[in-house]
Amino acid sequence: MENLILSVDIGTTNLKAGVVDEKGNILSLYRKETPIERDNEGKAEHNPEVLFGAFVEAVKEAAKGFEDKISLIVPSSYMFGLIPVDENLNPLMGMMTLLDLRAKETYEEFLKTMDVKEVYKRTGYTPTFHAPLFKIYWLKKKRNEIFNKTRFFLSSKDFILLKLLGEPFTEPSISSATGYMNVNTLDWDDYAISILGIDKNRLPTIVSSDKILADLPLETKRLLGLSGDVKVLTGIYDGGAVGIGIGTFEEEVGAINIGTTGMFRVAYPEAIFDKEESMRLQTYYLSSGKWFIGAAINNAGIVLKWLRDNVFNMSYDELTAEASKGDSSNLFFIPYLTGERDKEIGNIASGVFFGLKNTHNKGHMIRAGMEGVAFSLRMLYEALKDNNIKIKEIRAGGGGTKSPLWMEIFASTLGLPIKVSNVEEPALVGSALLGYYAMGRYKTLIEATREMVKIENTYVPSKEK
Repeated sequence: MENLILSVDIGTTNLKAGVVDEKGNILSLYRKETPIERDNEGKAEHNPEVLFGAFVEAVKEAAKGFEDKISLIVPSSYMFGLIPVDENLNPLMGMMTLLDLRAKETYEEFLKTMDVKEVYKRTGYTPTFHAPLFKIYWLKKKRNEIFNKTRFFLSSKDFILLKLLGEPFTEPSISSATGYMNVNTLDWDDYAISILGIDKNRLPTIVSSDKILADLPLETKRLLGLSGDVKVLTGIYDGGAVGIGIGTFEEEVGAINIGTTGMFRVAYPEAIFDKEESMRLQTYYLSSGKWFIGAAINNAGIVLKWLRDNVFNMSYDELTAEASKGDSSNLFFIPYLTGERDKEIGNIASGVFFGLKNTHNKGHMIRAGMEGVAFSLRMLYEALKDNNIKIKEIRAGGGGTKSPLWMEIFASTLGLPIKVSNVEEPALVGSALLGYYAMGRYKTLIEATREMVKIENTYVPSKEK
């Protein structure tokens, strides 16, 4: 019987499920929207039961025709999610997503109680209010009744694993962004949880992301519409899955992802911390003895979306056509439309066109927007170089890769060749790649990468640009 993998990517706005074979082909694909519940006080939550319902629906639909051939389910999920559950493992509130702003309310107060450099040295995480570390403190101060009733503090993926297996599990990559996992020991950090005033027994068990867990209980398997022997792998976070799915496990290969937000990271055999005071690098654990070193930016595809919807009322193809007519004519765009994660830039930063003259047209403005995002990634690349991390080429994923012009701009701005795979959903392929390795189909992740990741286009830097 054929052993196939069903990958599920739990996103902030969409949940995607697909059946992936051992050659990296996506045999089926299903998408389901994951609505966010908001209010005027910064709330941005997923209803946990609605989210699990979307997971079940996506699995059922993607698995149609493969119900008896699926051997492994591998989930990936967004970072910074937090949901407290009680003694009976039932949710005490909605799931706080990465878009939830309420922890800002107590952020500065909590910062004063900690040694920020010590937290960074231990966890690899530059303290920002997005992290569950700050969300738990907010609960403690503003929702104390929930904090006191909480048996486990879980991430979005931890909650799905709990619903599937009946026990609270997590893994190191999603836990790297909590702000309270020690990225050196891959265990909960004593100092970080002590300043929160919680014990390790209120956090889920950390299991290696390439370790296969137990079989799905029969009742759960029936709920998902599956009929074979199905196990679960803990998997990794969504950005890590994208990185693996575009080939970042190869040596000296960087990964960029150009979605609404963006990232620049490299898989590295040791944990690296920024040697400067600015803490520009976030050090996450990836999988299988590799750390994912780099950082992310808030403003990538959102810049083109803003230009499309609010400035020019044009399609993405029309934007690219205008930008292709020439250079930016010395027009600069600082792309911080939603502030920025870099603590030296901060949340109050904004977008700026600089050098605007009556000779500039929409093509210049669009191209300046593209270049501004590229230089934001260049700042992350410079931080990696400053810490002696070598990169010979880049693999790219995300919706931005559909624009050859933008990929050419990125290649020239970064001064590195960029390779783009032909995979529509690299996170699903990345999770499956990890799964086939865990099942023993491939001896190494490098072998799995070379068999499952297929390059479609290569963009080479232009020296004159």
